[in-house]
Amino acid sequence: MSAASSIEAGAGTGKTTRVVRLLLQSLLATGTEPSRLLALTFTVRAANEMRDRLGTWLVRLVAGEPVDELHGGLELFGDPATARGRGVRALAELDRIEIGTIHSFAAHLLRQYPLEGGVSPAFEEDDGTRAAAIFRDLWPRWLEGRLADPAALEFLQSLLGRLEVSHLRRFAEALCEDGAPLELAEDRGRAEAWRARLAEAAACAEALLRAHAGEARVTALRAMRALEYMRRLFGAGEATSELARQVSLLTPPAPTVAGWTAGEQETYRQLRELARAVVDVDDRQMAALLAWLQPFVAQFRREYARRGHVSFQGLLVRARRVLRDHPDVRDRLQQRFRLIVVDEFQDTDPLQGEILLYLAERQGACETDWRRIEVEPGKLVIVGDPKQSIYLFRGADLEVYQEIVGRLPGEVERLTVNYRARPELVAFVNVVGRRTIQAPAYVPLDPSPERGPGGTVEMMLFRGLGAGEARESEAEAIAEWVAAGVAAGRFATGDVALLLRALGEAHHYTDAFRRRGIDFAIEGEKHFYAAQEVLDLLNLLGAIADPTNELAVVGVLRSPLGAVRDRDLLHLRDADALCPLDADRVPHGLPDVRRLYQAIAQLHARAWRVPVGDLLAEVLERFPLAEIARATFRGEQAVANIDKLVEALTAEGTTLAAALAEYRRRFGEREEEGEAPLADEQLDAVRILSIHKAKGLEFPVVVVPDLHRGPGDAAEGPILREWLTGVVGFRCGRLRNRDRVAAEERYRRIRKEETRRLLYVALTRAKDRLLLTGGKSASDTLLAMIVAALREEGLVLGEEAEQTLRGDGFEVSVRLCDQIEPAWGPPPVPAPAPAPDYAAERAAWVEREAAARRLQAALLLRRPSSGTEPDLERTYRLEREDGEADPLTVGSRCHDLLAEMDLAHPEGVAAAGEAGTILRSFFASEVFREIQTADEVHREVPFVITLDGEVWSGQIDLLYRRGERWIVADYKSDRDERPERHRLQADVYTRAAQRALHLAAPPEFRLIYLRTGRAVRL
Repeated sequence: MSAASSIEAGAGTGKTTRVVRLLLQSLLATGTEPSRLLALTFTVRAANEMRDRLGTWLVRLVAGEPVDELHGGLELFGDPATARGRGVRALAELDRIEIGTIHSFAAHLLRQYPLEGGVSPAFEEDDGTRAAAIFRDLWPRWLEGRLADPAALEFLQSLLGRLEVSHLRRFAEALCEDGAPLELAEDRGRAEAWRARLAEAAACAEALLRAHAGEARVTALRAMRALEYMRRLFGAGEATSELARQVSLLTPPAPTVAGWTAGEQETYRQLRELARAVVDVDDRQMAALLAWLQPFVAQFRREYARRGHVSFQGLLVRARRVLRDHPDVRDRLQQRFRLIVVDEFQDTDPLQGEILLYLAERQGACETDWRRIEVEPGKLVIVGDPKQSIYLFRGADLEVYQEIVGRLPGEVERLTVNYRARPELVAFVNVVGRRTIQAPAYVPLDPSPERGPGGTVEMMLFRGLGAGEARESEAEAIAEWVAAGVAAGRFATGDVALLLRALGEAHHYTDAFRRRGIDFAIEGEKHFYAAQEVLDLLNLLGAIADPTNELAVVGVLRSPLGAVRDRDLLHLRDADALCPLDADRVPHGLPDVRRLYQAIAQLHARAWRVPVGDLLAEVLERFPLAEIARATFRGEQAVANIDKLVEALTAEGTTLAAALAEYRRRFGEREEEGEAPLADEQLDAVRILSIHKAKGLEFPVVVVPDLHRGPGDAAEGPILREWLTGVVGFRCGRLRNRDRVAAEERYRRIRKEETRRLLYVALTRAKDRLLLTGGKSASDTLLAMIVAALREEGLVLGEEAEQTLRGDGFEVSVRLCDQIEPAWGPPPVPAPAPAPDYAAERAAWVEREAAARRLQAALLLRRPSSGTEPDLERTYRLEREDGEADPLTVGSRCHDLLAEMDLAHPEGVAAAGEAGTILRSFFASEVFREIQTADEVHREVPFVITLDGEVWSGQIDLLYRRGERWIVADYKSDRDERPERHRLQADVYTRAAQRALHLAAPPEFRLIYLRTGRAVRL
């Protein structure tokens, strides 16, 4: 692209494809060096997808294959020969393209420039866990010491009518965040705007009083009395004690006033909210509170930095500071990056926006105020969809998107063709979107000709029920609908996704699914550490690491592994038999406990000398943890959680004890953690996830329940900031500054718009079917918005139990339902699965291996050993009739031992079975004695080398020197000695060694056959 621009990509319009094509255009057509590209997105998952797709498409393009998603091949990027050469270089340097999240980029920047960023070079990123722990440690002691000062105590007592200690704690915690403001900003213009706002409110109250003077209805009289107090309050600008007392009685929600118009009702509601806020405004007290807390904030920040932590917010604050305040750093980065592509830009917060502006600034300028920055043409491309901006709670601000788009010199490119949904669904989404999304203006989607008709939209509405009753009834109805659809073959269970605004109500739907035997998986829950399968595995590992840990042992005994009753636990305690090392003390009536103890004791004996990954694999093999987890109602989710814990422990230490200690150090204080994602797309289970979690995903069938849920209270934090104006609003309990009032009004306004966009995101996840459910409810709900949108299209709901609304290009099948009682009773027992067809599976693996080899022959990145392993038909076994170990396993075991052993003391190698027999034969050979006496020995030497335009990678088993002679050797555990099969491997290995060692001629290559101890030269 010749100038910086933005790409507005609607839902399902191929945004990731467009981004990757943009990167390919820069690499292949423009010839940009990979290291000069920066691609940023919102999540790690999206970054990985972008990186994988870029690499896959590069391989296919350079191999001369077209890419279907691009509708062409190398010819799309100019001269094919030139593009191919650039593609080869790009593949070789693919890891130099910086693709990641904005937070990972900020962390990398700070590690490059720690002095400028004011951080330790070895800082650790903190997700909030460490900050919370430090705060819990410092806050009580500081507060206790502070209150020992009579003046400080008197000040706090003066605030007790407005706030509680819990409010003070939360306020202090918010102030401790890196970059949080610590004082009020004086602004004469805002003070005048505040007075004008109150005068306008007083006039509105006066107008309502005049319009309804003399009314005798009770609700009207109460409203008129409240309006009189509010008019006096707005006129005075501050509350007397009497006004404050009267206004405090105006608790939300505002009652409906009979006889008033909808507009008057809304004005009355807004005036009540403003009055309650004005009563709490006291800038003088807020300034004093901020000053009172500043010493603690300074102490916290010093301690946090001393321990080497940086929060996610701190990464952005400090990266912005480095770029703003250090022109030399900014200049180096501006020169490095030729193109910056930012995906999911609608989710950007103000700090991220400023970082991008500083990076994309016109070369040579060095503005310290982002408002005056001019963007370098062609430097920055932002991609996003303002209709999918739904992360206000994380600080995302649509004003950032709109402000920066307006600054870019290029035009806006709009992607509107939806490749995901069938045309009926696209038409329905457009009808709802046009009527509900107002900020920004709705851009309609166009159906793709590649998606034929057949989409369905259904609604189930529940009459005359409260929110809770409607939720329970719709859960039963949804479960019945899913079961019927699966039974009729309309879709599979795994095609269905249930999207919720919040997962707190998920139990209604999971209970209904469970009663009907429908498998499901919940994604995004924050209870990983409390999951029973996680606790059971941690208890078992704790008992293996330390059998004297009675708490862990009792946990194992009470788990399904032990299944011990309370009475038997008492017998074990009385027999002093709560230690697995004392299996002989277990009473005779508990043989299962004795066997369990023996297994734990055996693993304990090996735990200190076996790598934790190997030990965990053995634990899972000896104990049926995965099988037990799979049998629970959580099914595959429980299994995924076990896998997640095993992966985390494997990464934490070399032995079990070290891994558990490090795991507890890092995660022991976390209260929340997401459960393991269910990456298996073939899992045949209904997926239950939040709408936020579903963003970027698609499903054949989407169910959106609970549409009668109201907007709820705005989750406003103690600090609200407006990026464009610089306004900062503080709130602690019922104390706030006047800027807070305007900030809250803006927050509520944009949150209401975001709720509408949340509906758009949910509707656009569906590919084929869409089911919407909820109770017929008040106007301020998503369901009411949908019904109003249909009404404006002339589609009016009647009172018939079943009806069809026919719009332009779509139909909506509507069922009006009454209360549905839960279907109690045992779930249906599924039919037993057919026995596995091992012969067919073996044939499938043989074909996969053949296909892999054919593909590997066309790839640029090759391994010298490709094609040299024994044929899969001969080595693949599901069950070996001869009882021997699998040859591939034996070979791997021999290689591992030879890579790690002390060559001078082969007698110290502990190898049993066939591997031991092979190695003992090799240790007695002449070639092994030659290796022992070599002048220089290197084992497991990795290499990457380009030969004749192809990139080869591999690992040399053995490279050793005797005098001036270098020898490359490769171990073989084959029974059949066929050295001619390895000539390609010998050629690549020796040429790699020659180049690495700067030798005049290739070194000697030997195949060492371990079974016979024979060395064969090639």
